[in-house]
Amino acid sequence: MMIRQLDPADPVAMDQLYDLTVAVTRYDVPDFPTPRRQAIEHALLAWDGGRVVGAASYQLPQSENLMYLDLIVHPQHRRRGIGTGLLEEVYKVARQHERSLIEVETVRALPGGAERDEAGYRYLTNRGHRPGATSIRSRCQIADHEATLADGYSLVQWRDVAPDEIVDDVAALQSRLMLDAPTGDLAVEQQVYDAARVRRQEADEMRRGYRSYSTAARHDASGQIVARTKLSFESADDTHARQRTTIVEPAHRGRRLGLAVKSANHAYTRANEPALLFIDAWNAEDNTHMRAVNAALGFLPVDGWSVFQLPVPTAR
Repeated sequence: MMIRQLDPADPVAMDQLYDLTVAVTRYDVPDFPTPRRQAIEHALLAWDGGRVVGAASYQLPQSENLMYLDLIVHPQHRRRGIGTGLLEEVYKVARQHERSLIEVETVRALPGGAERDEAGYRYLTNRGHRPGATSIRSRCQIADHEATLADGYSLVQWRDVAPDEIVDDVAALQSRLMLDAPTGDLAVEQQVYDAARVRRQEADEMRRGYRSYSTAARHDASGQIVARTKLSFESADDTHARQRTTIVEPAHRGRRLGLAVKSANHAYTRANEPALLFIDAWNAEDNTHMRAVNAALGFLPVDGWSVFQLPVPTAR
């Protein structure tokens, strides 16, 4: 086995990485849609002869001490030390960039849910690592669920890019989401959003080929956007969407605005995406309120996703 840094300009390596991603997805989470080809900048590839059998793709956020890692090994090549070899090389890269924590997510089975291999989860826990947080993925088969919007509020809807007149409110809600979202035992740096950051995020998502649909609730008396939800199409399969942001300003909670905007957004998205059949949502295990909202819309638990933060060991 040989481990080499990915050259994004190498079409053979990029094709091999994509084929590996598809194979791992179909084995580990066969109900997932086919992944979209991504413009990956940083990755280490494990080669066995002329074939890529493992990969460690990573991101280096500017404002954090973290490295975000996606480590995969082909199902036919597992338990041969490939993951260990990749992780050792990732540690070297982390030290070069002065990162002290590596964040990685693994899937696991839920009682009564879908069967899962759990190779990644066992690999980490067998080495003494413990998840800092766990999310429950639930799935909804799209259907009409009408929820009445409370008096004194009106809906605002858009695709991809928030209207200029509300982008500041959208940014404020996104900052609130980062403040309120359950994070378990994870080390998390508070993220602050402004209009410019929202625009950068929108531009990045469109560059990746994503498209999204959002519905917000406006408080009529103040004109302020006080609730927002978003669905995103991120795969190569138009039948699947991913639930992203859902947040309600604290002063306006208790009026079922979360349920109302989600219900309206399902209808809005379906009107523009007739192929849509399934929506997947990830919610923190202890976020019982949002999980109850999702249950009211027909979401059922499928599997669990545990997030680990691995301390970067000092160089030997």
